[in-house]
Amino acid sequence: MTDPDAASPVSPHRARRMFAALIGGAGPEEIGAEENLGADAVARALSAELARRWTPTVGEYAKIQIARLETFCLRLMDRVEAGELAAVDRALKILDRLDRYHGFHRASPALEPYLETHRERLLAKLNAAAANLADADLDAPGDA
Repeated sequence: MTDPDAASPVSPHRARRMFAALIGGAGPEEIGAEENLGADAVARALSAELARRWTPTVGEYAKIQIARLETFCLRLMDRVEAGELAAVDRALKILDRLDRYHGFHRASPALEPYLETHRERLLAKLNAAAANLADADLDAPGDA
């Protein structure tokens, strides 16, 4: 009996078919049985297929998702304007997700009030800096 893993590399078409089966829920053993390949050959073929695929960066992925969500939301707007409650609910969920991609889910830091103690501390620092500059001018040799 020949070793199924000793065969030549799997064709890209076959690797795409194997990857589709994996995404569809088939396990590597099931894929190997269907393709008449051993576990190592299936793993190599799936790794090669993954390496051939484009993977967006985090920023690119966010932009892609935003475009998809905006498209979905635009398609829903006619139904929302017609008053379909299911469409309104779905549109609100999409808008919430868009807000998350745009960073609105993070709480903005509250502005601290500028109190009299803050003003006094700032004036003390400015006065100390001015005194240091005046002392430096007195210690510097004259231009004479």
